[in-house]
Amino acid sequence: MQPNQSSAPRNYLFDNIKALMLFFVAFGHTLDVYLASGTFEMTLMKYIYLFHMPMFAFITGYFSKDLDKARNGAVQKCLVPYLLFQGLYIAMANAMIAMGLASFNSDVFQSSILLPSSAFYYLLAVFFWKLSAKDIFRFRYPVVLSLLLGLFISITSHQDFHQGLGAVFSLLFFFVLGVLCTDAAIRKIRSIPRWISVVILIAGILPAYYLPYAIHSVRMTYQSVGFTNVEGILYRLIFYGIALIMGTAIINLVPEKKSFISRIGEASILVYAGSTFLAPHAYVLLARLLGLEQNRFVNMICMTGFCLVLVFLCSLPIFVCWYRKLLQVINRLLFKN
Repeated sequence: MQPNQSSAPRNYLFDNIKALMLFFVAFGHTLDVYLASGTFEMTLMKYIYLFHMPMFAFITGYFSKDLDKARNGAVQKCLVPYLLFQGLYIAMANAMIAMGLASFNSDVFQSSILLPSSAFYYLLAVFFWKLSAKDIFRFRYPVVLSLLLGLFISITSHQDFHQGLGAVFSLLFFFVLGVLCTDAAIRKIRSIPRWISVVILIAGILPAYYLPYAIHSVRMTYQSVGFTNVEGILYRLIFYGIALIMGTAIINLVPEKKSFISRIGEASILVYAGSTFLAPHAYVLLARLLGLEQNRFVNMICMTGFCLVLVFLCSLPIFVCWYRKLLQVINRLLFKN
């Protein structure tokens, strides 16, 4: 997720990809509540998580090529929003757990700013990436470095630490690839015959069905999900490979022209925050009130509609304007001119 870049033309290809990934964020968070419903829900969840967060990390890197600019803006554009949203999330989650409205995730929730258990871990990861990118690229082989860090970071028994900061290292590989990716490389990907990408995305159902659920668990230690260290490293490598292949297919297939969904991608931080606050919490309340959970098919259709409406509403210009003004006020209070 990137702040708006007014000094350069919008890249609507990546706005559209971000919009699609943001829908998957909201849908994945909501679907997580209903994984016990059946194999279809579990397979769909695993399919989404094979590529959507690696895709975000890649796009973040792609728009962080100016390493000095990335570092200089890391605190105000990444850390401050993280502190704002994570603080609000902690307050809301504690209230909902106390009222018995969030029993589905109370066992993993932590009231921590330093070690977030919420989806806002990604904003913290972006902060660390942007802050350290210039140093990472001083290494002769940053891709190899990021790959090794991603593979070996999960060899630890400190699950609390890993849940909060593990993704900083386990998704770093995709951030580095994004920084290194050129416009020419994107054009080359776009020139691949579309049918190949369609086949790739359909074939992605196979690893989603057959591979362990924890293959995508970049925030969990290998030990905590029942893998040996060797198994964990091998599965992490497989995950990286699948994410790269499916991500390439998505870049190839998503339209590059401005469309009605582009606005969602432009407001990515706000939409991500809204999705984290309201999915699944608002949907679960609505579903229980209306009895939507009694029928799996109806529940799936309503879940899809809810997430579509949610990401659209969160991207409305009035909310974007309010968010920017709030951030400006906070930054004026915190920082010198």
